[in-house]
Amino acid sequence: RATQALRGHGTTAQASTYRFTDSRIRAGERYIYTLRSTDASGEIHSYGLTVEITVPVTASAPVAFALSPASPNPFNPTTTLRLSLPEAAAVTATLYTALGQPVKLLHSGTMNAGAAQPLTVQTDGLATGAYLVRVVAVGAAGTHTTSQRVTLVK
Repeated sequence: RATQALRGHGTTAQASTYRFTDSRIRAGERYIYTLRSTDASGEIHSYGLTVEITVPVTASAPVAFALSPASPNPFNPTTTLRLSLPEAAAVTATLYTALGQPVKLLHSGTMNAGAAQPLTVQTDGLATGAYLVRVVAVGAAGTHTTSQRVTLVK
């Protein structure tokens, strides 16, 4: 995929330094970057400098969005689900009743890429029964949604 271009400094006799940060990389993927310029007449010049990078897969950089099973489940007084994100994302995690009514906001905000980030459900004010944890993560690669049933036993 083509990335955005950097704004040049124009025609100059001075050396110029450029920096580009690709915030949309994913673990396990290969990327190739080439330095090119377009002059005032629209002609494209390549400078023969190509950099190829393969982003390693590590425990801290999962390759897929995933929500681990709640543990323990059934639970009392708390249970924890673990969220793995291949990229930073705006995450909303909400607890719903079995009838689909929102009960509690578990998380709302940005989470960095990484594995096993905890989402904890606490029982304060909840009745015994089945609940649904719904997680929505919005990142550069799109929106991911998943849900999981948890059971509170008092």
